[in-house]
Amino acid sequence: MYKMICIDIDGTLIKADHTLSVETIRAIRRARDKGVMIVLSTGRMYRSARLYAEELELDFPIISANGSYVRDKATSEIIYEKNLSKDDLNFIVEVLDKYGVKINFYNKDTMYISEHRDYVTRYEALSKTLPPEKRIEIKYISEDYPMNDFIEEFGGYIQKGIVFPHESVINSIRNEVAENKLLKVVSSGDDNIEFTSHLADKGLGVLALAKARNIKPSEIICIGDSENDLSMLKVAGLPVAMGNAIPLIKEVAAYITDTNENDGVAKMINKFIFGEEE
Repeated sequence: MYKMICIDIDGTLIKADHTLSVETIRAIRRARDKGVMIVLSTGRMYRSARLYAEELELDFPIISANGSYVRDKATSEIIYEKNLSKDDLNFIVEVLDKYGVKINFYNKDTMYISEHRDYVTRYEALSKTLPPEKRIEIKYISEDYPMNDFIEEFGGYIQKGIVFPHESVINSIRNEVAENKLLKVVSSGDDNIEFTSHLADKGLGVLALAKARNIKPSEIICIGDSENDLSMLKVAGLPVAMGNAIPLIKEVAAYITDTNENDGVAKMINKFIFGEEE
């Protein structure tokens, strides 16, 4: 019997328009009501992931920032936290400066922006509709608040960095940063690179949560679509790939479900939790 399902958000749980389908909501709530722990496991910051947990009416822990920050939504207990140090941040920025690439950092509730992108605009608009305790705070790294000041103030409190380099330099940046064994480098899409502590990935987050809740890896389902999901699929009793997953994820999966646009998460839950086929 599976006791915990860890679900990636982007490209897995939600559709391209960032919404949840009726079937996905229904399946997740059914599994929850059966006693299965439904855990969102995402590259997003905790406060962003929590909004989807609330829409799904889930009070379980959330694995955020690629496993850097695992927190119980119901009790606010921090189960696992591994942040980037000042040295880590300085190293990443020094490498990126060589390529003229700007980086955005964040922790559980705040984004520190040096490159404005579409997703920042979405968060800015969303925050205007939310009460203060649910808002994603956005602060800009600029001439008035330079990177050095940011690192001095927040080194040791940042969980993830993300960049969107030109495709011609993505591999070079990845390889150069990956030479630093205190850092972990993955991607959640073809156009980005994500940086965390070497002690943080989704797999480590899943294992930390499972240990805290006395759940065996064999009792866990993990489902995702991108490279940053690989570590958690590798530790799962049942690794599941989305139909829209990259080949690397499909290769390690024991089962491939439908796409995120066609209720892949719901179909997986209905099959493995309730024994129902289409």
